[in-house]
Order: sequence, then C-alpha cells, then structure tokens
Amino acid sequence: MARSPSKKTSAARGRPAKSGGRAGKTRPARRQADAASTSTPEAAKGKQGQLIGLLIDADNVSHQHLPTLRRFIGETPIASARAYGDFQGRLSGWRAAAQDWPELALVDQRSYTPGKNAADMRLTIDAVKLMAAANPPTTLIFVTNDSDFTPVVEDAKRLGVRIVVMGERTHKALRSTAHHYLNLSELRERLESEERAKSDPKAALAVLAQAIRELTPKTKAKALALLDQFEQMLPEVRFGDARPPRPAPPVREPKPAREPRERRGHREERPAKGAEGNGQDYRDNPNLSAAQQAQGKAEADQRRAQLQQRQDIIDALVDVATGLAPEGEWMKVEFIKKFLIQEHPGLEANAPRYAKFYRMLEDTGRFDVDLRGSTVFARLKPGADPAGQPGA
Repeated sequence: MARSPSKKTSAARGRPAKSGGRAGKTRPARRQADAASTSTPEAAKGKQGQLIGLLIDADNVSHQHLPTLRRFIGETPIASARAYGDFQGRLSGWRAAAQDWPELALVDQRSYTPGKNAADMRLTIDAVKLMAAANPPTTLIFVTNDSDFTPVVEDAKRLGVRIVVMGERTHKALRSTAHHYLNLSELRERLESEERAKSDPKAALAVLAQAIRELTPKTKAKALALLDQFEQMLPEVRFGDARPPRPAPPVREPKPAREPRERRGHREERPAKGAEGNGQDYRDNPNLSAAQQAQGKAEADQRRAQLQQRQDIIDALVDVATGLAPEGEWMKVEFIKKFLIQEHPGLEANAPRYAKFYRMLEDTGRFDVDLRGSTVFARLKPGADPAGQPGA
C-alpha cells in the first residue's frame, strides 16, 4: 500500500519558506538579493488627508532605517506607529534609536515558546484592531521582509485600506499583494539625494531647463509643477558658491615640545619615532626604555581622562555595539568602528587620538577586549547601556 504524504510535508509544500530558513540555503543568491522598489515614494505616500498606521516587524528590519521612515511619513497624521520585538534582548539597540521619534511605541514581545514568533502574532492582532477601530487608518504601512503577513494584507485590501510594504528582501508574495512596495535602502538614497539637490545650483537649473522643455500645450501642467519645484529650491540654493563650505578643521591639542637631543647618549634613550602626540600607546611597543615607558604611561592616563570627559563618544560606542550583538557576545572591533563612523559622524572632533581603536574601547571601561591573532574582538560588559553607567 502506498503511503500518503505526511501532514508536515504537505504543510511545508503549501507555504513559502521564511527568509533565512533551511530552504534558503539551497539558493543563497536569491535569499541575499534585495528586492527593487515597484513604486515611487510619491505614489506610495499618497494624497493629503491620509491617516497612517505604521507597523514594524523589528525582527526583520534594522533600526538604522528609522530616520528614513520618519522622513518618508513627514507631516502625515499617524493613527498608530508601533514596532514589535524582544527589545530587552538582541533588539536592545532599538530603544536608543526610537528616542528621537516620540510617536513610535516599542511593543516588547518575547517568544516564550520555541518556534513560535509572538511578535508576528501581536503585530497581526494589532493590525486587525486598527482596521476595526472607530477611526481606522486609510493607509497601513507594513515594514517587514516576512511573507507571513500576506493574509492580513489581503484582508485589509478587501476593507478598502491602502497598503504600503517596505523592506529590503521582502518576499514576492507580500510585495505583489500590496498596493506599493518600497525598498528601504533605495528610499534612503533617494531622500538623501533630494536633500543634497536642494542646495545644488546645477540641480536647480536642471529642473528649470526641464520645465522650459515641457512648455507645450500637452505638457503644460508638468511644466508648471517643475517650476513650483524650482521655486521651492531657490531659498536654499547658493549660486555664488557652487561648492559647499569646508568644515572648520578640528582643534587639536599642541604636541608636547621635544626635549633637546643630547650630543652623547645611547640610541635607545631617544624618544621613539611616533611615540608622542599621535595616540601611540606605550603598551604597543615593548622595546621602550623605562623612561619612555613612564612617559607613555602618563600620556595614556591623560588620554583616558580626556575620553572619560567625552560621554557622547562612550554612549555612541555602546549604542553601536548594542545594536550589533547581544550583551556578552563577542564581535569584531572593525565592525564597531565601521558603524560608529556611519551612525555617529563628526565625533572625531576634539576626540582623544588613539593609534589603535581597541585601546579606546578599553579606556571606556565598558568593553572587554580579546586579541586573537591579527583580529581583535570586543564585547560589552554586563550592564553597559547608552543611558547609564556599567552595572556593578
């Protein structure tokens, strides 16, 4: 007698695999490829009079996209804005990122049963409640890559709700069900490009030239819209200086005066090349004399004291590390440095100078550092968070 297929096998065939699951391992290129936008930001944003409901699946989307989402929504009224996930665990970086957006509520939802995504369930329930409210939103924005939300999106469309899905590797089933899909990385680049163009004389003149070309009876409306755009750019355009002003150079502490070189003396007693005024740590050069070791230790102590006065740098380091890995988990120091430069530009002004970045992490008192061959790893000490001091 032929055996009938098991329920588990049938269920697995009947639904698409989640991003990052076992099915994705056979086709890594498709799993890693970003899905391009199928709509424009102008079409997705819609007309005036919209009431937006924003639902974010924090398990699938990085908190680095919050500034992009906020700029996209702009002044449009928000009925509800919520992000769902375990914000006491690996998503703790969201807490600091959400402080600049008071309207966004973090719904802390832990998964108490292995294999059950409680955050997805809570998000779906809240979406249904929003649609059933006395004043439901006219537009629902789902920020996720997960195809599990396709059924609730289909139900919302049947009720006349306008659906916008935003993500990066969003499943095709969810993208095709929504009215509009926007890739978050593409949207961020678009908004940043438009912001730069507002003060670029060449971009303003290009808009004017296009408006002139469109001055025909058939395209008169488009030409008038371009002229309105040109007029809006004028207050911020500097035609007299096409180049942006150079930032003022950071104020650097004067290098300590070198001691006069003795005519007669041993070569090892002269100051080592690069040992003064450039952040070089005496612990990085074991060949220094006792006098040089003492001088290097004094410079290191002074540098550590200067760093302790820059709470903004310490908080930024902890914030970046919190978003990269859970507390107690080792991560590469080079990743911390990379994301620090991306997420907190400008901190280097008047900052203490370190020849090795991991020495700065050590001097904060918030990190453990481990050198493994040519690679340096670091991890947050227990209780370290951007808002307070490390725990006892």
